Amino acid sequence: MDSEWFRGQVVFLTGATGNLGGCLLYKLAIQLPTAKIFVLVRGSVQKAIEAWEQSMPEQVEEIIATCKIQFFLGDMTRPNLGLSPANLSRLQNEATVVINAAGDIALSRDLAETIPINCTAHLTLATLLDSFTQLQRFLHISTTYVSSFLPNGVVKEQIYPLYKDPAEELEKIRVTGKSGYTQEFAAPYALAKHLAECLLVGGGHRFPILIVRPCLISPAIAEPYPLYGSDGAIPVHSFLQILLGDSEYWALKLERALPSHATCNEIPVDLVARTCLAHIAEGTTGVVHAGADLYISRSIGELLERMRRYAPEGAVEQVRKAGISDGDVTAPEFYSMIQQFARDWKIECTRSAHLKQVAGLLGIDLDDHDPEIFFKLRVERLAKAFLEKLESATKASNKAFVGNIVHGSL
Repeated sequence: MDSEWFRGQVVFLTGATGNLGGCLLYKLAIQLPTAKIFVLVRGSVQKAIEAWEQSMPEQVEEIIATCKIQFFLGDMTRPNLGLSPANLSRLQNEATVVINAAGDIALSRDLAETIPINCTAHLTLATLLDSFTQLQRFLHISTTYVSSFLPNGVVKEQIYPLYKDPAEELEKIRVTGKSGYTQEFAAPYALAKHLAECLLVGGGHRFPILIVRPCLISPAIAEPYPLYGSDGAIPVHSFLQILLGDSEYWALKLERALPSHATCNEIPVDLVARTCLAHIAEGTTGVVHAGADLYISRSIGELLERMRRYAPEGAVEQVRKAGISDGDVTAPEFYSMIQQFARDWKIECTRSAHLKQVAGLLGIDLDDHDPEIFFKLRVERLAKAFLEKLESATKASNKAFVGNIVHGSL
């Protein structure tokens, strides 16, 4: 796959502080011969840099030093993305590639909350893009869960129609905050993304549209560095954290409720980024899946077995006793979703199969990568992080206990 296509390209990137967005930013700035990267940031430039210092501390300086990055303050949920007239004009006249990686994957948001972020914001962007005079490529990041209303079986790289009139359905949600289709999806987030896809493709836009649907995203194999990825943005890590930290919803209870053979569809974030960029270079349009078929497929049973096998001795029991839990999703909500949507889906990845034989920056030939060792390192890192939290919580508790004694509270 020829990375030379990117030479001289001017990229507008949204969602750059997210997990996939950060990986894309690294590849666009460091590895590919792009000319400029306009990055939409909300709040302040300093806030964006601080987010990258957390997610990829050893790469931030190198990214900034390329002098390719130009920050545009804005907000995806506001008219014209909240851009200043001058910045909007620059985008309209200079951007050749637009990558929309913005979104909010929080499962706890209800439909009324998630629609502005995960649907209407994308439509606002698309409307603006019709005025971009140099635009050659548009990539929209979606999710395989837009098809979670389908029964067991093959999920093809296409949009499955669900609404008689998508625009009418969106208006209904805007007015009432509700939809008769909510229970059909794994989460309101997935419904919002599905609606966005329907309206983007049916919008009669002047530019070609590429939609990439990643499955669950896991830590990076190599880029920006091995095991890159915030645990909070990696669903399987949230899953394992709840298993480790919640005694009521422990693994044995889950295993009794779930088909252990059901696929846990997951792929490293840098393989998703490579898939996205390869299809941009190829000029692909329509829907592309980035699923486990491009990496390695494991069942839920295999996932749990490996967690127990690779967790350091005694770590699971220590964390369970401490009752540590993370994330904005409560255990009951999470388990309810898992139980309802652990189906036998075969996420078809036909359009990217050729990339498995391609080496280099835009290929997903894994060469000497060992998925088993990689997963072992993931579990060990996750357990270590939890034990550090446990130690920190214990110290804080002991400090408070001593303080109470000193002040005569006990």
